[in-house]
Amino acid sequence: MIKKNYIKLIFGLKLKQLRIDKKMSLADLAEKSNLSISYLNEIESGKKYPKTDKIAALAEALNTTFDKLVSLKLVRNLSPIEDLLESNILEQLPLDHYGIDINKLISLMSTSSMQLSALIATFIETAKNSELSQNNFSRNALRIFKEFNENYFDDLEIAVKQFSKENKLKEAFKVEFSQLKSILEKEYNYKLNESVLKDYPELDHLRAIATKDKKSRLLLNSKLTEAQKTFVVGRELAYNYLGMKDRSYIHSNFKLSTFDQLLNYFKASYFSTALIINSDLLIPEIENLFKLPKWNDSKFLAIMNKFNATTEMFFQRITNLSAKYLGLNKFFFFRINYSTDSNEFRLANELKLNISRNFGEFQLNEHICRRWISIELLKKIEKIIKKEKQFTGRIPGILHSKFYESDEEYLCISASQRGNLVGNQLSSITIGFLIDETLKGKIKFLNDQSIPVKEVNETCERCTLKNCIERAAPPSSAEKMEKFHQVEKALQELFEIKET
Repeated sequence: MIKKNYIKLIFGLKLKQLRIDKKMSLADLAEKSNLSISYLNEIESGKKYPKTDKIAALAEALNTTFDKLVSLKLVRNLSPIEDLLESNILEQLPLDHYGIDINKLISLMSTSSMQLSALIATFIETAKNSELSQNNFSRNALRIFKEFNENYFDDLEIAVKQFSKENKLKEAFKVEFSQLKSILEKEYNYKLNESVLKDYPELDHLRAIATKDKKSRLLLNSKLTEAQKTFVVGRELAYNYLGMKDRSYIHSNFKLSTFDQLLNYFKASYFSTALIINSDLLIPEIENLFKLPKWNDSKFLAIMNKFNATTEMFFQRITNLSAKYLGLNKFFFFRINYSTDSNEFRLANELKLNISRNFGEFQLNEHICRRWISIELLKKIEKIIKKEKQFTGRIPGILHSKFYESDEEYLCISASQRGNLVGNQLSSITIGFLIDETLKGKIKFLNDQSIPVKEVNETCERCTLKNCIERAAPPSSAEKMEKFHQVEKALQELFEIKET
């Protein structure tokens, strides 16, 4: 189903195509239809859609029928554009954020060669038959947007400080749920409810839903922890304080219709995290941790516990501040989810700054390397939960990771915990700093001999490490690539022989 706002584009394309086919100029068509050249130009560029009487005049001038002119079917050489408009791809591409006018882009495509049309058609078909059609365009665009900005956004940091000042929030490690709830209720006339969602088991996995009818309401999942509730309220405050209207009212990123919604969801989440984890308080804590001669799980855990924040919020905040304040701008971040009943490890979130590794390859239905500290901690917490059913703590850990057959090494700090919305789900968050001269000067416990060292890779399928007891799948992708290189080498040798 073609989006309503694209119908003007299609009509304009058809009108232009018919006019050119009839070898008519805009002036010729203006004279025959009794419409102005400027008005026709606006129609052809997709800016205006004519009324019925004007469509009839255009149809008569072009010697075609009214029905053919208003039909949404384009001629064959323009059919790739029709497919593009029918797909959800344009909704997910943040073209306006890159200064690209969609009308001008479509107009350019309409005058392109058949070869370019075929390329566009191939691209669309590939997107339809892959995960690209499921918000991956928007998510990848947002990830790159964050990486370009080194995941630090000064405008949002300033907004958080201004919000705190206006609402007389004192600088403190613990930003309480009751504090933010009070602001949301008094300043924005919200009503909070923690019981309604219990009546809808199909919504049990959602953290919260905001409603905008006669009264603004925020329906919180009763299973949320204090830190999660504080974060959700902080995000709702961000939407209102920053005046972001284009948003999803579901506090989940699983269904965000457009790039703008995804971007605003990110901004609101960033605002909430920065509000709860004050940079002026966190930075000295991390700097003091880095000065320690030996890694200490308990001290790292103690820093996390100072803040009313989830594990992911804490790690995300470190990624916000690392480049600007800690002088570390080469790292990766990811969250891995683990379902105990299916024994599946899934990459759920990722970010990388100034490194070449593409952890998105984990999404290719391959098996994540089981040698990561993340996996080790997930298995560790699974064992603890089997013994202590009510365990809700966090398990921290550290690993010196060396990529197999590479000179890349990372200091990986991680923490795992169980989920509270889905009972069988565990998650681990990891930040891996590239070990270079800068890191060696910043983190003193890098020389701690008690930190384990292990070779790692991206996925089992891409790794040829011998005698790997953690291996979950054979190195099929690596073997295919090796065969390809062998064929290339043989062809090169053959051509060299023929030339001599």
